[in-house]
Amino acid sequence: MELATLSKRYGDFYVPAFALRVDREDLVRDTLVAVSQVSVDLMLGGAARFSFTVTNAYNIEMRAFATGRNKKLLDILTFGAEVEVCMGYGDARATPLVLSGVITEISTNFPDAGTPELEVSGYDHAFPLTTGRNSRTWSRASDSDAVHDIASFHNLQSDIQATREQRPQIEQNQESDFDFLKKLADANHFELFVDAQRVLHFHPPHDRGDAVVRLAWGEGLISFKPEANLARQVSRVEVYGWDPARKEKIVGVARAGQESGLEAQGNSAGQHLNAFVRDQSKQPALRIRQPVFTQAEANQRAVATLNERAKEFLTGEAEAIGLPEIRPDRNVFLDKLGQPFSKTYYVHQATHKIDANGYRTRFKVKETGL
Repeated sequence: MELATLSKRYGDFYVPAFALRVDREDLVRDTLVAVSQVSVDLMLGGAARFSFTVTNAYNIEMRAFATGRNKKLLDILTFGAEVEVCMGYGDARATPLVLSGVITEISTNFPDAGTPELEVSGYDHAFPLTTGRNSRTWSRASDSDAVHDIASFHNLQSDIQATREQRPQIEQNQESDFDFLKKLADANHFELFVDAQRVLHFHPPHDRGDAVVRLAWGEGLISFKPEANLARQVSRVEVYGWDPARKEKIVGVARAGQESGLEAQGNSAGQHLNAFVRDQSKQPALRIRQPVFTQAEANQRAVATLNERAKEFLTGEAEAIGLPEIRPDRNVFLDKLGQPFSKTYYVHQATHKIDANGYRTRFKVKETGL
C-alpha cells in the first residue's frame, strides 16, 4: 500500500490519537484520567508488552491516585485487568486496536517536589503461557496437535498450520507453556505469537507476502540502519539422527538457496559464501546431532536450522511515522535507499509510541538475502 493511501485514511497524519480501554471503559474519556505517553512493543517469539504513564492524578486530600470523578484509580488499574491499546490518528475512539492484554506491573515515585506519576505496564494474552512450569506427554502426535491442546487449555483461538511428522512421543519437561511452544516453533521454522484478537499463531513466517506499506527515505521512513554480516553463516546444514526401525544413520541436508523468503533478485548468505569458496569440500557447513528418527524429520530440522542462521545475515532497525499497520510477521517495502537496500523486508519486532513528540513506529527487520 502506498503511503498516500494511508495518509487519506489518517487525515494526513496530523492528529495522533490513542485510546486506552480498561475493562472496556475508556480511561481518558470515561474516567477523566490524564495519560502522557503510551507505548506498545510487539514481537515474534515472545509476549508483547505495553506501558502508559498517568499524570496529575494524585489527590492530596484523598492521599490516593484518583480519577477525574474522584474514584480511586487503583481500584480500576488492578492486576489482571483487561487492557486494549488503540493507536492512530483523528478520532481516538476509531483508532485501530494494536494490543490487548492484562496489567502485570504498577509503579510510582513520590518525589521531593511535584506530584507523583503512575507507571502502568503489562503483557498481551501470551502472558499466562509464560508463567509456571508444566510437564505433559503426547503419544503418536504431531507438533501441531500439542500446540492445539495448549491453545485450548488457555482459552485462546488459534491459527495453527498442521505439521506433517507424527512423533512416537512429544514431551514437555518442566517448561513454561510458551517456552515449550517456542521450541516446537523453532524446530519447524514457524512463528509463534498471540495477536490483539487473542489468537495464537503457529505457522511458517509470512516472509513472502505483499508489503503492507511502501516507505521511502524522507517520505515516511525517518531512518534505517541495515547490516549484512556473513559471520555465523553456512553453505549447508547436515542433521544426523538414527532410524531405530532400520537401525541405520539418517542425514538430513539443507543447502544455500532453500532459505525462506529469498527473493529472486537476491542471494542468501550461503550463496554469497559459495561465490568465493568454490571448492565444495571447503564450503562452511554446520553438522549437528538431533533426536530425529525419520528422514522427513531430519530434513525438516536441517531446513529450520538453515533458516534460523540465514535470517541473521541481513538485519536492520528503522524509524517511521506512526503506522499501526507495521507489525511483526508482516512485510514493508523500504524505498529510495539505492541498491541493494531498496527492497521488501520482513518485520519481526515493532514499537509504537505516542507522547509529546507525536506518534512514531520503530521496527526491526531480518532477511535471508541481499
